[in-house]
Amino acid sequence: MAQTGQNAMLYALLILVVNETASSIHSTLLVTAWMLPCIVLGVPAGSVADVLPKRALLVTGYAVRAALAAAMILYVDDVWTLYVLVLAFSSVGQVSGPAEAAALPLLVRRDQLAGANSWMVLSLMVGQGAGAVALAPFVLKFIGAETCLAIAAVLLAGAAFIVTSVTGLRGDASRQIAAPPEGGLLESLGAGWSVLRTSRRAFLALVYLTIVGTLAKALAVLAPHYTRSVLKIATENTVFVVAPAAIGALLALAVTPPLARRLDAARMAAFGFVLYVLGVVALGLIVYVKDFIVNHMELGLPIVEREVGVSSVSIVTMAMILAIPIGFAVTVVGVAGKAVLNEEAPEGKQGRVFATQGALSDALSVVPLFAIGGAAELMGVRAVLLVAAVAAFLAGVYLSVSRRFGPRVRPVRAAPAGPPTSS
Repeated sequence: MAQTGQNAMLYALLILVVNETASSIHSTLLVTAWMLPCIVLGVPAGSVADVLPKRALLVTGYAVRAALAAAMILYVDDVWTLYVLVLAFSSVGQVSGPAEAAALPLLVRRDQLAGANSWMVLSLMVGQGAGAVALAPFVLKFIGAETCLAIAAVLLAGAAFIVTSVTGLRGDASRQIAAPPEGGLLESLGAGWSVLRTSRRAFLALVYLTIVGTLAKALAVLAPHYTRSVLKIATENTVFVVAPAAIGALLALAVTPPLARRLDAARMAAFGFVLYVLGVVALGLIVYVKDFIVNHMELGLPIVEREVGVSSVSIVTMAMILAIPIGFAVTVVGVAGKAVLNEEAPEGKQGRVFATQGALSDALSVVPLFAIGGAAELMGVRAVLLVAAVAAFLAGVYLSVSRRFGPRVRPVRAAPAGPPTSS
C-alpha cells in the first residue's frame, strides 16, 4: 500500500516536471532531490533503524510521508517547492527504508532470506505497478495531479495503520532494540561499511546493486524523453512502454530464490547485472534491432496490429518487448544482491549495511546522472544510453576482477608440520 502511494506520487511528479519544464536537467534535479537525503542521512538513519523498535519507526515514517504528500497538492505548479517537499519526503524515508530491510531477519529464518527478499521485491513491484502503471496514469489523464497526490497520501496513512498490526513487529519492544555499538558514533556509523569492506561477496553485491541502480535511475530520468524523441509518442504513455517489465520481474521472482540457493546468490546477481546492461544497449540500438527483425525474422503479431493499431514490429513494440528482460534482470539483481547482504551482515548491523549500500549507491549516482541528463540534451537519448551501458559494463567487470578495490581474499597458509610421532 505504501509503495503504491509512493510510486503514484513519484510518477505524477515526474510527468508534472517534464510537462512544466521539457528538460532532462529538471528531471535529474527531481531524482537528485530524491537521492540526496540517502547520501547525507542514509548511514546515520541506518544506525537509528538498528537501535530503535522497527514498528515505531515504520508507523511514524509512513504517517509523516503521508502529510508531506498531502502538502504537495498545494504546489503542483511550483517545481522548486516540489523539489523541497520531495527532499523532505525522502529524508523521512531514510529511517523507515532500512527498518523495512532490517525487519526481515526478525520475521523469517536465515535459509528463507532469499525467498523473503523475493516477496519484498514482489511487494515493491506490485506497488510500482499499481501506483505508476495503473493508478497514476489513469488519475492524471482523467482527473488531475492534485487527486493523484491526495490518493497517495491516503495510501501512505493506511500503511501506517496496517503496520501496527504486523505480528512479528508487535512483540516485546526490548527484543527489537539493539544495544548501541561500542566505540562511539563514528564506529557506529562505520559498522555498515566494515561489513562491505571485509566480505568479498558483500562488496560484489554492492557493486552490482550500485551500477544497476544508477542505470535504472538514468532510465527513469530519460524515459519520458525517450518515448517522446525516439518512440515518437506522448510522455503520458511512458508507463505503457515499461509495463511489460512486470512480466520479466514476476519470472525473476519465481526463479531467483531457488537458483540463488543452488548456484549462489552472488553469481545470480552477476548474471542479472550483465543481462541488464545488454538490455540497455538494446534500447540504444532499438532502431537497428527493429530493422534486423523486419529483414530476417517473422514476428508479425496480428492481434497487436488489429487491437492497438500499430505495427507489431514498430520501435514502440520493440521497446515493450525489451522491457521484459530488463525487468527480469533488475529484479534478479535486487533479490540476489540483497540476499547476499542479509547473509553477510550480522544481526544488529542489518540496518546500517543496507543504509550504507543505499548511501554509496546514491552518492556514486549523482555525477553520472547529471552527466547523462546534460549529455542527452546534446547527443540524444539513444547515444547516451549506449555510452552509459558500455561504461557501466566496463566498471562492473573491472571491480569484479580487480583486487585493488574491496576486500582481498587472503590465501590460507598451511600450518607448519609438527615433529613426526613414533609409534
